[in-house]
Amino acid sequence: MKEYSCEGLIVRWNPEKCIHAKECVNGLPQVFNHDSRPWINMQGASPAQIMKVIDRCPSGALTYQEKAPESSEKNASNERYASIRVVKNGPLLVEGDCRLFNSDGNEMAEGAFALCRCGASRKKPFCDGSHTKIGFHDPE
Repeated sequence: MKEYSCEGLIVRWNPEKCIHAKECVNGLPQVFNHDSRPWINMQGASPAQIMKVIDRCPSGALTYQEKAPESSEKNASNERYASIRVVKNGPLLVEGDCRLFNSDGNEMAEGAFALCRCGASRKKPFCDGSHTKIGFHDPE
């Protein structure tokens, strides 16, 4: 887990959950740029703009927490019930208040994450974007 901050906002990135959907890079390239180090430039946009783009992260790899003492709000998807959405030709997106445990009972993930459906991920049970590389398609 990597953490980036600016006045009023903390952004956390969990590379193990990232499926490289590029919602962040396409949404705010001046903030999220894989060719730069660090790859997240918190000065590239306002906290409100950054939060709006992070809310579109399908895997939950990017989350945020507002620093303002009057707000205890985290990423809004963490505050609702869990839901699972099938992405056409892609992963299962788990959103909301959910925890995933391995066969030994150890917690593997919390909150939003993407689960592999194609079987090609090197980060199973999590999606790593391999479905795109292998040309995975849903049955007709």
